[in-house]
Amino acid sequence: MGEIHEMPDLEPRVKVCRQPLAYGSAQLLGFAELVIGGSFVIRDIRILKVAKEGAESVFVAFPSRRWNNSNGDGEEKKYYDVAFPITSQSYREATGAILKAFEEASAKA
Repeated sequence: MGEIHEMPDLEPRVKVCRQPLAYGSAQLLGFAELVIGGSFVIRDIRILKVAKEGAESVFVAFPSRRWNNSNGDGEEKKYYDVAFPITSQSYREATGAILKAFEEASAKA
């Protein structure tokens, strides 16, 4: 731990939703997949817009799955991440690449 690793090449591929869809309290703007180092892909990455305290922001949501509460105590449904960047640096680079590709694809659409 604590070692600095070189970030592999990231190749985001984005599909823009022509009409944003309601996605809970957010709007689904598009989907992305992220090819890492030309040999690994993460699919089902969502690009969302959310309004909070009067300001709108666009963010990247990595794939997650619902955790089913088997004891039936009425607890709220929970989600856990399936694939995600481990370090804050890799998170910034991955989300930055995806959002840049989204902006470029949106401008063309």
